[in-house]
Amino acid sequence: MKILVLGKGVANDGVVLLLEEEQIEYEYLNLNEVTDYNYDLVVKAPGIPVFEPVIQKFLECKIQVITDIELAYMLRKKFYIGVTGSNGKTTTVSLITHILSAKYDAVSCGNIGYSVCRALVEHPKADIYVVELSSFQLEMSRLDFNISVLLNAHPCHLDHHATYKDYVDSKANLCKYQSPNHYTIYHLDDPILRDIVKSIESERISFSKNSYLAKCYIHDGYIYNNKKKIMKIEQNLIDKPFLLEDVMAAISAVSLVKGISPRVIKEQLKTFEEVEYRLTKINDFIYNDAKSTNPYSTMAALECFDAVELICGGYDRKENLACLQSALPKLKRVYAYGQTKEKVKSYMKENEIECLTFDSLDEAFIKAYQDRKEEIILFSPMFASFDHFKNYIERGKYFNEIAMKILE
Repeated sequence: MKILVLGKGVANDGVVLLLEEEQIEYEYLNLNEVTDYNYDLVVKAPGIPVFEPVIQKFLECKIQVITDIELAYMLRKKFYIGVTGSNGKTTTVSLITHILSAKYDAVSCGNIGYSVCRALVEHPKADIYVVELSSFQLEMSRLDFNISVLLNAHPCHLDHHATYKDYVDSKANLCKYQSPNHYTIYHLDDPILRDIVKSIESERISFSKNSYLAKCYIHDGYIYNNKKKIMKIEQNLIDKPFLLEDVMAAISAVSLVKGISPRVIKEQLKTFEEVEYRLTKINDFIYNDAKSTNPYSTMAALECFDAVELICGGYDRKENLACLQSALPKLKRVYAYGQTKEKVKSYMKENEIECLTFDSLDEAFIKAYQDRKEEIILFSPMFASFDHFKNYIERGKYFNEIAMKILE
């Protein structure tokens, strides 16, 4: 078999490791290096869109194009739990892995920056692989994971997907091809997800903050799953409603794994450390939410406070800011920087909210700090980091540094 690994980066570096261990021959090229379309299989980097001319040429030649996720699934039949959604993926993957670690050797991998193929090579004896999946990885995939988790579906990544429908369809691929003996966890409160799961063959299991019809639900200040009381909703979950949804999704998933009892879940959740830069508290009035890469994530952060000075900006992926409407009364001022600063300013002006623009994150933070009276200073970028930073982690570290420097 002649395989092309197309697009160099973290995901396909893992692909190369796995192919070499399997002793399968391959070529590893970037888009501009492709001169031959005579391959049996192409493993494309997740960031290469389907409408890229080189990909279209392969498809016209009837050559199968997949991503690293599907290759991993094809070569290694393991116990996989897949997690996708517009927001909350990393936290939910971390929660599931942490709970399972009480009884199993579980590994977090996928879109978190540790590719699933590399995880299979470096942790060959792991019991369970908990995989974070982006829409990029799912858009051409046919997977039958043991457990699929669908968190939410908001209009995102429209610079990569031609339409919102294409984005939703890519998410649906996680459960579309599952067999009847496998499971799909989904958020009952999300109408898009309810529509997705109507036609799937796997067993559907829902979670909800608002409905007793779900298998995992809330009653009288407690989380219940399958009519069993799991845990009391502590203050940290009251303060962060978005985290509560991630916890319920994780509980729904791990409860399907043998040996994971309500007691195990409760004990493991006590020692869970939240994902860094997801509404991380710096002091009593400064919060670092650098992991926010879309407006829906920022909206979820805003809902946790009463009065906010918002610092935001980044790389434009054609996001629509209209989803912020319900949270706008919480905004006292907005400090926008980066590629999207004029887009943010225009939206805020339309809604009669003061918005100042800056060339850098440093300038935006300093001005917000000077202006602050009683408000929370929230750094929730609302956009991808790529205009100024390599990733959200680098962005989060940088904000911490400038905040601590000013505070000192």
